Amino acid sequence: MVKRRRSDERNSIPKRLRVNSTQHIDRITSLSDEILIRVLHNLPLPTLLLIQTLSKQFQRLALDSELWKSLYYDRFVLPRALRIPGMRTTLPPQFSSSKSKWLDDVDLVRKGKETNWKRQYRLRHNWARGTCAVQEIDVEGEVNIPGMLVKLAEGLVFTVDYDQGLRIWSLREKKCIVGCQVDGMPTCLALDETTAGRIAATIGFQDGSWGVWQMDIQERSLNIVYRHPASSTGKLAAIAYSSPYVLTITNSQLLSLYTFTPAQEQAGVEKRIDTNLSRKTCAPCLLASLKSHTSWPPLSLSIRTTSSTLIASIAYSLPTYLSGYTVGLQELHLDLSSAEITFSRLTSALQQGFHSLLSPTPSSPSSGTSTPTTFPPHQALSRPTSLSYSHPYILATHSDNTLTLYLCTSTASSLSITPGTKLWGHTSSVSSAQITPRGKAVSVSTRGNELRVWELEGGFSTPSRKRALDAGVTGSSVRIRPDDGESDAVTVVERWREDSEANKRWVGFDDETVIVLKEGGNGGQALMVYDFT
Repeated sequence: MVKRRRSDERNSIPKRLRVNSTQHIDRITSLSDEILIRVLHNLPLPTLLLIQTLSKQFQRLALDSELWKSLYYDRFVLPRALRIPGMRTTLPPQFSSSKSKWLDDVDLVRKGKETNWKRQYRLRHNWARGTCAVQEIDVEGEVNIPGMLVKLAEGLVFTVDYDQGLRIWSLREKKCIVGCQVDGMPTCLALDETTAGRIAATIGFQDGSWGVWQMDIQERSLNIVYRHPASSTGKLAAIAYSSPYVLTITNSQLLSLYTFTPAQEQAGVEKRIDTNLSRKTCAPCLLASLKSHTSWPPLSLSIRTTSSTLIASIAYSLPTYLSGYTVGLQELHLDLSSAEITFSRLTSALQQGFHSLLSPTPSSPSSGTSTPTTFPPHQALSRPTSLSYSHPYILATHSDNTLTLYLCTSTASSLSITPGTKLWGHTSSVSSAQITPRGKAVSVSTRGNELRVWELEGGFSTPSRKRALDAGVTGSSVRIRPDDGESDAVTVVERWREDSEANKRWVGFDDETVIVLKEGGNGGQALMVYDFT
């Protein structure tokens, strides 16, 4: 009898019975896209990123805008909402795709349905980790004169100096797109983005004069709007502009508030500055002028408006007897309907009350001693190296590797500043910092190539968080580190480290980038662009 071979036995089995036990029947791809997206909503982020590599179908589904919008809400919006007092004890807010306005997130609301939520998630994720790419833009002129001023707005970098004047650089194109001469030694610079499609640059000069230049973003044109004459009161130390209001302060501590109003033109108060301008430019009206004897640099000016009131503010450092420096704040309130100053008020972070001169001085947090401090922590501060005010936050930097955060409370009847909260994390002197109204800040050290991102919103809401900050916990900040995968970024940073004489001065940041001005020991200058996209 001839034995049947294995292949003959396999061929004799019907096809529908010859199913490999290791294979699985695909019942997933037959489901509708709506059901698959609901399944993807319940997956963790690493699994969701892995699924994109399975097929074109899953790649398309994993990029769904509502999917990433929900992930963005769970990680970045809900934790912020839970900081609201009493929110944890009540029903937490649930995600709703039809309500994109979360806690006054203006930028996301403005973009609306065009928002790329995966890109937005990646951007916030990179900020949280401090991961970015670094690029360098050479801005050195023909004659290098120190004192270049730099500001950032709408992806454009505004630089002004005595040699090259006002220049505007595109971060995307990495080149200067427009510029003009300014005729003077600039000492301060401010930008105004309140007008759609245009950015106004206000520059203060050493001779006490100031001017307004306006850029049309679409046409890439730059024109002078107004030039204020020189003054005998001295050079301008700081300037703020929010159309149509300009706030200036001189080194002699003279604070002035101006306004450009159509009513002046109707009354015949005109001053033609440039006959080539397409519209009439009238001289501003001086609304208020105050002389201060207690405002010490560094200074920070701010202009903000409510429904019926304009508030012009100046934050300044204030020396105290035997206990270092604190900060002060003065507000000018202007009635928008009558354009008249209604009242002025001031306050400081110095606690009121009597302190004996025989009391011991407070010990340093780094001394290792457990002796309790007699004075409040904010009274033992060195003179700030810089001051950034964006209501309701004031952020001061110090040469002892620390920062100090203050919270302002401004109501119709009162103005107050909380005692300062020490922030630790830097390993060298902090040269400057900038803070936003949401409590996001970036600080830079004078040397050592160290930048840190701070998330300070809600820093005073809970006693435990304040105790952690007072104890020197560094978890509230993240050090900015260039992505190791970016070879150009590593080359730029290593070249910067090799220049031992390099100095870094703070410039600014927006939602996507941080800009720092590098001043080398050989006199060269360059813009360091930290890109988080």
